[in-house]
Amino acid sequence: MKLRRNTQSNAQLQVLETESAQTLTSLEQAAAKLSADSAVAYASVEYRRSAHALTSDPLLLQQWFLLSNEAAATRSNIAWDVTQGSASVVVAVLDTGVRSEHPDLGPVANGGKVLPGYDFVSNVSVANDGNGRDNDAADPGDWVTTTDKNNAVFSDCDETSSSWHGTRVAGLIGARTNNAVGVAGNAWDTLILPVRVLGKCGGVDGDIIDAMRWAAGLTVPGVPVNPNPAKVINLSLGGEGVCTAAYQAAVNDVMAAGALVVASAGNEGTQVSAPANCTGVLGVAGIRHIGTKVGFSNLGPQVGIGAPGGNCVNTTGGPCLYSIVVATNNGTQGPGTHGYTQGGSNVGTSFSAPMVASAAALLKAVNTTLSPAQITLLLKDTATPFPTNPTVQACTVPSSISAPQDEECNCTTETCGVGMLNTGAAVAQASKPLAVLQTNGTVAVGSTLSLDATSSFAAQGHSIAAYHWSVSDVSGAAPSVANASAASTTLQLSGEAQFTLRLTVTDEQGTQDSKDVALATPASAPAPPPAPTPPPTPQPTPTTGITNGGGGGGGAMGFELLSFALLVLAFASGQERIRIRVRHSNSRSERSRMSSPS
Repeated sequence: MKLRRNTQSNAQLQVLETESAQTLTSLEQAAAKLSADSAVAYASVEYRRSAHALTSDPLLLQQWFLLSNEAAATRSNIAWDVTQGSASVVVAVLDTGVRSEHPDLGPVANGGKVLPGYDFVSNVSVANDGNGRDNDAADPGDWVTTTDKNNAVFSDCDETSSSWHGTRVAGLIGARTNNAVGVAGNAWDTLILPVRVLGKCGGVDGDIIDAMRWAAGLTVPGVPVNPNPAKVINLSLGGEGVCTAAYQAAVNDVMAAGALVVASAGNEGTQVSAPANCTGVLGVAGIRHIGTKVGFSNLGPQVGIGAPGGNCVNTTGGPCLYSIVVATNNGTQGPGTHGYTQGGSNVGTSFSAPMVASAAALLKAVNTTLSPAQITLLLKDTATPFPTNPTVQACTVPSSISAPQDEECNCTTETCGVGMLNTGAAVAQASKPLAVLQTNGTVAVGSTLSLDATSSFAAQGHSIAAYHWSVSDVSGAAPSVANASAASTTLQLSGEAQFTLRLTVTDEQGTQDSKDVALATPASAPAPPPAPTPPPTPQPTPTTGITNGGGGGGGAMGFELLSFALLVLAFASGQERIRIRVRHSNSRSERSRMSSPS
């Protein structure tokens, strides 16, 4: 393959191209060969790029939370370049039911998004549809009137119009997309399984727990088996209190069946609600468009991740500037016309959770072998760190008796999860291996720390071929790894030290991922000061010659190394040409790096 000079983009980068058309594979092989040359800094194929996939839905630009302009936005538009979901991935929406006839939803039988579901509301008064459990998961409305409050069941409920809560959640997850109608769903091709568990004034644990099990394909007495088991279960619901044994057992069974449970943290500014506080559930806190905790969101260590919950930054009237725009129904009691929530205030962690649930569905579309735990690892590993607003305080973990933290605060990993949902980054990582670094033991002088990388995993169709443990940035006594290439090994701490432990995993194609963790042994207690001694007897001071010791040195490089940086440009067609950029560097650091052995 012959190369010729094309252009020079700057003093350090030279563009070359092939004299004849080449295939993309041959270009990539040439770039790899050039990169192996000791005089080459790098050589890479420069692929043609295009605008990120957007949709024809007229309200998309109001769905700021799916795009990339705001700090807390989920970057779903970047994920859509990779996948729009899969009809083989079902997300169950356990909620008030769904109005499947909404034009942005529609029943699957008519080419829409909503599967036949089930109504688990057992109390006829609460169900508000004239009966108890049945196979009709349509939302009849959940309004509460003054007359209803005369019924003991609703005596402590607030008067309210119908919420159409389940329809709003379902549309956020999987509304018909790129159809020139209404809004976009986060997971375009994912199917929705409506499971009704809430009616007038909410629902009860027994119905919700049965519905969780049914949604995952498990047997529930008296209910037909679910023919479309869900891989993700969204619970935009909850209540105060600890996770009960009944909830935890249901979560365990559902996860064992291969379904991830995603739940909203709650909207009282207090401790995380149940079931979001159950072990294994991915609890979601609500964050503002700038990434701080939105005032109403619950918070605490049971939260796994933060996602937009909507917030109205304007305080003097006018439209809510950062509302969550979704599909809804306009009926105040029974169903009315179909519509959308633009122009009003639609906020709550109820909308944070489905953003995470639909991101999980996209990951499952990219890699069908992912377990619930692996999906959680991917979402957490790729989360964007929380920013800091210098005008507000840090969030703190609430107690059962503390006042609600119902104002904006700066998120921490103890209060709002590991970071902000980044759907685009998560989907990109799902096509690569993921290093999962686990340690066990006490970091102390003389101790042995167990290292485990066996939870690391590769992309679908690939496998982890190699593990490598290393330590760097050591200050103090260097720790030693027993077997640097083992999936499980030990780290010996011989003395006081601060250092970075790194795990690198490599799949059979050479694709790598690394994870770092900073560790430090506790500093030893300072030695007690010596006992005071009496001052010495004054003595005559002799006159002596004093010289200052010193040292120094240095030298100059006895040669100049000419380094090349090659950037190969491949035009997106069946046959390609190469352009290579040559960079001349006289930098000492560049010479040192290039001349050191690999």
